Amino acid sequence: MTTRRPFLLHHFLIDAAAHTPNAAALVEPKHTLDYGSLAARSNQIKNALVARGVEPASLVGLWSEKTALAVAALYGIMRAGAGYVPVDPTVPRHRAALVLCNVGARCVVATPDRAKLLAEMKAAGELPHLETVVLLGAMPADVDQSALRFVDATDGSAPEQPDAAITDHHLAYVLHTSGSTGTPKGVAISHRNALAFVEPATSAFAITSNDRLGCHAPLHFDLSVFDLFCAASVGAPVVLFPEYFSAFPSKMAKAIDEHGVTIWNSVVSALALLLEKGKLADSTLASLRTVIFSGERMPLSLLRRVRERLPAAQLYNVYGQTEANSSMFYRVGEIPEGEALLPLGDAFPNFQVFLLEDGKVVREAGITGELCVRSATVASGGYFRDPEKSRDRFVIDPEYPETGGHVYRTGDLAQRREDGALVLMGRRDTMVKTRGYRVEIAEVEMAIEAVPGAGEVVVVAIPDDAIGNRLVAFVEPLSPVEPSAIEKALEAKLPRYMIPAKIIVRAGLPRTSTGKIDKKALIAEATRS
Repeated sequence: MTTRRPFLLHHFLIDAAAHTPNAAALVEPKHTLDYGSLAARSNQIKNALVARGVEPASLVGLWSEKTALAVAALYGIMRAGAGYVPVDPTVPRHRAALVLCNVGARCVVATPDRAKLLAEMKAAGELPHLETVVLLGAMPADVDQSALRFVDATDGSAPEQPDAAITDHHLAYVLHTSGSTGTPKGVAISHRNALAFVEPATSAFAITSNDRLGCHAPLHFDLSVFDLFCAASVGAPVVLFPEYFSAFPSKMAKAIDEHGVTIWNSVVSALALLLEKGKLADSTLASLRTVIFSGERMPLSLLRRVRERLPAAQLYNVYGQTEANSSMFYRVGEIPEGEALLPLGDAFPNFQVFLLEDGKVVREAGITGELCVRSATVASGGYFRDPEKSRDRFVIDPEYPETGGHVYRTGDLAQRREDGALVLMGRRDTMVKTRGYRVEIAEVEMAIEAVPGAGEVVVVAIPDDAIGNRLVAFVEPLSPVEPSAIEKALEAKLPRYMIPAKIIVRAGLPRTSTGKIDKKALIAEATRS
């Protein structure tokens, strides 16, 4: 009697290649790769990794732009039994070294143009663990190979070899988020964690092989997990938007039309750029049936613009974090008027959410508590090699401590309305003191968002010896609006101590590589102002 092997993320690819090998898997601007070819390429990369000593349960770095070959590499890494650790392709070398050293990566899969840089980093002692670099292409001629082994993973034949024997408890990937100390935090996600989200999300959004998912997120951002694996689970194609498209929303809009993308999934600010600066007079986006936004609060003024521009698309507000994946979704119906808050909606199947205040579960309406997630998706590895931070956020289930199970404390504050719906109230780490008063920054942001013409808003707190914290607001308007008009509107809504000392209106806000607004850059600017 044989025992059926546990289902793993890369089995989606293997099954799709077996059943529909000629179906499109990855669509790039000038190239399409079918599922059969993607599986063959991933097998070739897997063989190169195994031949160079990559073992089950190890972690392999992936330093590449988002391309079909990079996606084949992450599948190849998992097929070798390892977990992939994507490195933001835009970061400076010291940040890349922090990520790779955090996981002790002995092997890195990288593009050929990074071979020389990796050799230099190794020689400088920045990557003490690194031994082997598996290149996604031919080796450049001018690279010092004395300290590292280099191999071209795309060279030679790719005989079928059995995939590594691992269980769904093994790590599938480690994604790094920004840390308050400046050191990135690695979130360790097992195959079981990821599958507990991918399968119900595919069902919740009714994704089929007839869909085309647009992948806007880079590989080091958790939204790419939804795009790649939900699509592979049903044999649907993924349209890969290169990272540089983020700076050219008109290219994004044109690609959506050209390739018939049906499902868009991005952070709120990326959706705003697409709609406001995507030259929609030249692009209709008519193929979109589902538009999913997350990662940031959606201003209602912007949401009304989204509905106006995309009247036929179903809109979803999704809530979640890398540490527990997306846990709740709200199907937007009638958009509230005034300053109402969007509900968080329903928990995905396999998820439970609850509020915690002073160590006790809060069920009553009107009481604010910290939102906690109970699910098989909660990162089983916590923060990689960081037990102290893990203990703070991944805590023993307060309702069922006898099980030994963990829940994830999100750090988000929420409140249950009288109708039972949960709404976000801010974060436990964004409550600041100014002029002796406690101020929740999210409340100030929401008040500014309600001002006619205001679009995306970020309020930052700058330490000030005289008053505790000085508030500075940055506004990217939907239509022309003066700082003085915003301040006047706030005077009718907020006490004087909550009104920002300075309001800066600008055409664009800085973005991170994941498309979110770069708050660190704004804090630096506000500090100088």
